[in-house]
Amino acid sequence: MWPASGYAYATSNCNDINVKPSIAAGGGFDFVPVRTCFYPTSGSSYCNAYREITVGTWSLAATDVKDGTRFIVQFQFSTKGSIAY
Repeated sequence: MWPASGYAYATSNCNDINVKPSIAAGGGFDFVPVRTCFYPTSGSSYCNAYREITVGTWSLAATDVKDGTRFIVQFQFSTKGSIAY
């Protein structure tokens, strides 16, 4: 899970949440299943479906995210990499 505690907040820098995994499950896979969970100030939290993101490439974890939206990114197994939002 990212961040390790609390939430991240979508910024005006980008309309999307992008992920670039650099390794996956000790190097045993060439992709990482990723989903984004949102925590609106009113209403229930929800998560999008898992998306398989190829190791070493930037790809969308979520699109059209409004500025200020609270979210976390969940990974189906251990990984390292980068997130842009």
